[in-house]
Amino acid sequence: MKKYIGKRLFQLIPIILGITLLSFTLMQTAAGDAVDALYDNSGGVSEAVKAEKREELGLDKPFLIQYTTWLGGVVTGDMGVSYISNKPVFDTFVSKLPATIFLTLTSILLTVLISIPFGILAAVRHNRFTDYLIRFFSFIGNSLPGFFVSLLLIYFFALKLKLFPVMGSGGWKSIVLPTLTLAFAMASKYTRQVRTTVLEELDKDYVLGARARGVKEPVVLYASVLKSSMLTIITLLALSIGSLLGGTAIVESIFMWDGVGKLAVDSIMMRDYPMIQAYVIWMALIYVLVNLITDLMYHYLDPRIRLEQEA
Repeated sequence: MKKYIGKRLFQLIPIILGITLLSFTLMQTAAGDAVDALYDNSGGVSEAVKAEKREELGLDKPFLIQYTTWLGGVVTGDMGVSYISNKPVFDTFVSKLPATIFLTLTSILLTVLISIPFGILAAVRHNRFTDYLIRFFSFIGNSLPGFFVSLLLIYFFALKLKLFPVMGSGGWKSIVLPTLTLAFAMASKYTRQVRTTVLEELDKDYVLGARARGVKEPVVLYASVLKSSMLTIITLLALSIGSLLGGTAIVESIFMWDGVGKLAVDSIMMRDYPMIQAYVIWMALIYVLVNLITDLMYHYLDPRIRLEQEA
């Protein structure tokens, strides 16, 4: 197992190199640079001033020199200084992580609390009114884009009912609408997946045998069927956690939630290359580590996987 973990972590090195090189190349092909974005609204700034600023930031150097200089700094623990704020990139990025992590936890928790019970209920009530009703609402939830759900929630709960603030990250009320927006789509998708998985498990022999032995239905559902369905649920949660920890750019921007997603959008708009590269590294790390943790959970949850690895 230790060898497997070490191998997966070692594979992270070429992945990060490839992703950062690709993102750096794409940024170089964009029209303008950070200096243009910085002085766009200044008015009357001469090209000489811009050229001096580019030289100060190192943007006048060839592409490969810029990339290797940045990469060398990252290897030594220095991610550079933001072109826009002149603050250390690492400190700025880390300061935004708690907001994104908090939003991730609340969204995942609400999604699990909604999707698992309703998915099981839909499977148990297969092809009955309850099943049709749950499937209808989950279909609606899958169909509506996140920004539209955000606007609906803002209109009804913030503007009309005035229960929650429209934007900001102060106090517990400000987390409610972003959490509902994210959980609405995820819970709709997960409910259908849980329903499908539970339906497949209910047709298996061990369920029929348990029922024949007189085991109570709740015990069959939650002690056996749900446990067997956890691999599918964990896979879905892992994908969502990776995406959420990367920052949900649209939702964070709409609600002005001060997380890494909003930071990434602002950095792209201002062409703040060091900050964008920090975000790229974070995304690569998150997905590799989340996938690794998911594989380890498979190992402990499914005896078949343990036996196969031991063999």
